Amino acid sequence: MESNFHPPREVARRVALAASLLIALANRPSAVLAQSAPPPAPAADLLQRIRALGLPSSTDRLTVYYSPGHEAKAVRLRTLIQDARQFFADSLGISPELSIAVLERPTWERVITHQPYGIPGIEGAPPVAFLPATDDNLAANDALSLEAAISDTARRLIAASGRTWTEASKRYVDLVGLHELGHAFAAAYGIDVPSQWFNEWLATYFCYTYLRAARPVDAKLWEGILQGYRDAAHPEHRTIDAFERLYFAVGAQNYVWYQARFQQQVQRVHDEQGVTFLRRLKQAFPRGATRMASRDELLHRLDAIEPGFGAWAATMR
Repeated sequence: MESNFHPPREVARRVALAASLLIALANRPSAVLAQSAPPPAPAADLLQRIRALGLPSSTDRLTVYYSPGHEAKAVRLRTLIQDARQFFADSLGISPELSIAVLERPTWERVITHQPYGIPGIEGAPPVAFLPATDDNLAANDALSLEAAISDTARRLIAASGRTWTEASKRYVDLVGLHELGHAFAAAYGIDVPSQWFNEWLATYFCYTYLRAARPVDAKLWEGILQGYRDAAHPEHRTIDAFERLYFAVGAQNYVWYQARFQQQVQRVHDEQGVTFLRRLKQAFPRGATRMASRDELLHRLDAIEPGFGAWAATMR
């Protein structure tokens, strides 16, 4: 990824850890993930491997490769991704190099060997965003499993999106792809925060900022699904320090609970500052700046940009 976006090693590690997470989701119950070392980082030649398959493709600003029979979904996902890319090109001046792969399970399992079918990701140099072509995938099925335990608040948000919980669980997988792209946008913009929790928080902020500006109905769906995870999870670990120390090893449902709690603070900050918050973050945390010594220092510096981070972190207990 040599243009505007160079993939950090953290992306490869996140992909490998995501594989462990989803294996746990697929084999419920999943109270705690294994503490073993993650598998080796994937090779950086995914685009070459995708092209070697001879898949059909379509180009309009971005190129999407897709399993035969899935052109309509491929084009729909390309539109989602290229519109988000254009939004941040217009608002922040960033336009990461990118290709897209929309794959059925057998093809996915040939080329995405480090990660189970169904969770969107981004990998390679130049980067490829990969998403599942079918709705029968691990991420959608996990969201579907929550329905009996969700609150009336979650139901109202999903109703406001114009979808049923079943439909929303499937659409949600596409939006998770925007979260993964958020990591690419943050890298391209030059925001450098050496923190597990805040890197995940920031990827969601990019995702949610685009949804609120351009796809408000999908923003409601995103809010509703994550509210559902807050309703259904019964986490063992709740603190920022535990997430920073354990990351995916907090356990599958516990990890999703953290992501849902991050969304609460994302929404509050977005309501106050919108895309301006990202501009201020770049000034406060430019690439190559002196690294911070502690979580408290990070929270203090974030409070200087938008008061309330410290108070929010104190509720994570």
